[in-house]
Amino acid sequence: MWARPNEASSTLFQVLGHKGFFIMSEQWILVDGYSVLHAWPRFATRKARQLPLQQRREMLVGVLRQYADHSRRRVTVVFDAYAAKHKAEGKEPTQGVEVIFSERGKTADDAIERLVAGTGDKGKILVVTSDNAERQTVEAMGAQTTSAEVFEADVEAILRELAGMVRLHTRRRSIGPRHGDWEP
Repeated sequence: MWARPNEASSTLFQVLGHKGFFIMSEQWILVDGYSVLHAWPRFATRKARQLPLQQRREMLVGVLRQYADHSRRRVTVVFDAYAAKHKAEGKEPTQGVEVIFSERGKTADDAIERLVAGTGDKGKILVVTSDNAERQTVEAMGAQTTSAEVFEADVEAILRELAGMVRLHTRRRSIGPRHGDWEP
């Protein structure tokens, strides 16, 4: 089982590459996209619910892209195409996060299970879903799991850390004279 949010910043989400080395973590995070969209409060607001589904998916992918970039983890988001009236393509080209739609007539759970089954080291896979039956299934296959709610806390911790680094970098750049301010 994945650790609780209060452990996240000290153990699970240590940023790799903080000494200049950019090492991609071997951990692969598979996210049940609609499970997260329904569970995270930022996507449940009245304003967010009025947005088209495609736009909410893009917002989620944007948040996960920042998370993946900063945490150096491979992130794949899987969305259902089960009841789609027209077939969404299997993969959407995105920078930093892989987006997969299940085959028509299949669920995101089916696609996630297929991805887990096709991977050699299942212990390095973290499946994010609030579907308890799906969590039990992929855990039985050897993958780790966490709920969408716990993962949200972990993502928020990483994004806060990233925001702090940006503020620090911006502050450092603004301290001292500017190029044109030097007097001979």
